[in-house]
Amino acid sequence: MSTHLVGPMLLVTILFSIAPQELLARNLVCTAKPEAFWQHEPETWCLIEDIDLEESSEDINFPEQTKIHLRNFNVSYLSPTLLFKMKSVQHLTVEFCTMTKLFMKPTLSSMEIKNSNIMEVIIDKDSNYELLNFSLEGIYRKTFPNNFIRLTHLEELSIRHNDLPKFNMRQLDGLGNLKVFDLSYDSVEQLIIPDALNLPNLKELYLAENKLQKLPTNLRRLKALETLNLHSNQIAFLEMSHFNGLNHLKKLVLSGNRLQISTLEPVHLPHLEKLELIGCGLKELDMLYWKLPALRYFNVFENSLVSIMNFPESFTKELVFVPVGNRWSCQTLEAISSKVTIKVKERDHYCEHKVTDICCNGGSIDFNLVDTLDRKVQLLKFQNSILYEKLSETNGKLEKVIGVVDQRIVKK
Repeated sequence: MSTHLVGPMLLVTILFSIAPQELLARNLVCTAKPEAFWQHEPETWCLIEDIDLEESSEDINFPEQTKIHLRNFNVSYLSPTLLFKMKSVQHLTVEFCTMTKLFMKPTLSSMEIKNSNIMEVIIDKDSNYELLNFSLEGIYRKTFPNNFIRLTHLEELSIRHNDLPKFNMRQLDGLGNLKVFDLSYDSVEQLIIPDALNLPNLKELYLAENKLQKLPTNLRRLKALETLNLHSNQIAFLEMSHFNGLNHLKKLVLSGNRLQISTLEPVHLPHLEKLELIGCGLKELDMLYWKLPALRYFNVFENSLVSIMNFPESFTKELVFVPVGNRWSCQTLEAISSKVTIKVKERDHYCEHKVTDICCNGGSIDFNLVDTLDRKVQLLKFQNSILYEKLSETNGKLEKVIGVVDQRIVKK
């Protein structure tokens, strides 16, 4: 090597050896794509996307941001060391990421994991967590983190769009600040509520779009519950008195279940304000023992009701009733409309009889009999079509035979 190159190369080597480590680090930057976010106030979020890191990642620097959204951010372990480099972060979202492990940073206020392949979410048993909101959505795994009990400040927990045939709420026992729990779209077939479950402030429980065939036992353990959503499960038979004990319940959604409703003992829901029974296939409903003094909204849209037996005398015009899409007798509908406020969700099509713009039957037709007769008519039409086909086939054969006979007569 030429002697005149030794000096400059030695100088470069020395400069690199004494350069601050920060100058050699990889500085990640925010991507300006707020329109793609699903969060509120997207412009306040820092999006960092399309990053692949080696397991050793101490040379990474994150921007000083309180809200960070990692999208397609792939690393073997989102470790405490990496998270420490997010010095100011309070709200962290992880979306479309692949990680073997993810460590939950104790100082976060909210954490959201969406549509990611993460093998393990670590909640440190020795840390004091400040987390208020935690969302696990579309996580490709069968089990969920242990140590939920360490999230002592948690107010909202969402576990949606996962595969959870069975969920035991014992995992949440003792979360004294938990107010909202969302277990929707999870294919839940069995929800276990232990006898001694302690969730004193749980006010909202969302179980929509699951596979529950009956109400969870011990539902009345959730004494503070104000909203219960059971939309689109597989509940076929419902005993309404099983809701007794939920004395603070204000909103009950049972829509989308193919229901038969029974009342073997009085129903007492003293604070229920909103009841939805949309699209439940109801053919009859008896409200004889229903005590709902606070009810202000009652929706039975799209059922097969002709009448409601023992419609409570206590209901007044303060109650908004949505009856569209049923088979009402006009007499029943007139009696109901004289008591409550009828709301027309959408105007019924043309029909001969209407009450408050809702189609009804002006006579005393038995709709069950109508269905039976209609099925018989359809059966007769089907049988007649078969007979017609056979008759046509026989007639064709007969015409051929006659043709052959005619030909023989002509030849003779």
